[in-house]
Amino acid sequence: MYSNSGPEYGQYMPNTDSEKNNAGALIALVRRRIESRYRRIGFVHSELAKLAGKQKAGGKAASGGSFEDFVFSTIDFSVYQKISAEEFTLLFDEGLFDFDEEFYRKAFGIDRENVREAIFRSYIRVGPFYVCRKSSPLILSIMRSVHTSLEFAPLFTAADLGEGAEAEERYRSLIAALDGVVIRHEDGTETALFVPAGAESAEGAALCGTFYPQGKAHTVILIRHKKADKEPCPLSAPPR
Repeated sequence: MYSNSGPEYGQYMPNTDSEKNNAGALIALVRRRIESRYRRIGFVHSELAKLAGKQKAGGKAASGGSFEDFVFSTIDFSVYQKISAEEFTLLFDEGLFDFDEEFYRKAFGIDRENVREAIFRSYIRVGPFYVCRKSSPLILSIMRSVHTSLEFAPLFTAADLGEGAEAEERYRSLIAALDGVVIRHEDGTETALFVPAGAESAEGAALCGTFYPQGKAHTVILIRHKKADKEPCPLSAPPR
């Protein structure tokens, strides 16, 4: 089970060759990245449920504006004013590695490290929380995008496991070892990892995960075969 008592930024990223060969460090890396993906997917599902509820209540008609304006009006930016240190570290610090550099350049015109610097210029640690001391349209856009984007980078790469042929072998072995693994989250839900077969495998999926936020199955591709082009994540789910 995932634990709240995790270390701060970077300590789950294997750096030395010995760390990359350490099974415990790799398992911790995978579990942390699965947890951050689960929380983002869960938050997006909760936001969609709120939006659907407001639409049924006639929110769009009452606003008299466009659908885009209506969606924007439903965003609660106050959630980014004060964030628990555990959540902040998981999603907005070490969780920045959940997205590749292309995501940051496309969304903000800067790289990951500059995004991190912008976040830490705006937030300070106050006890068990990070508090926003200097808000701006840019920082709100960064926090919202990082919180709700599901355009995830691969769960891990061969580079996370070292260099050369040995790293490639460990990479393939770890993918195979994760087939059928079930991760239980603190709220009692489970995420099932699996190596796909058939159509999903043909689409380039090397490893998938089915998450169950609010009891609804949501399957994403966690790792793609290296030659596969980037495609939208499927939303089908394997039998439970």
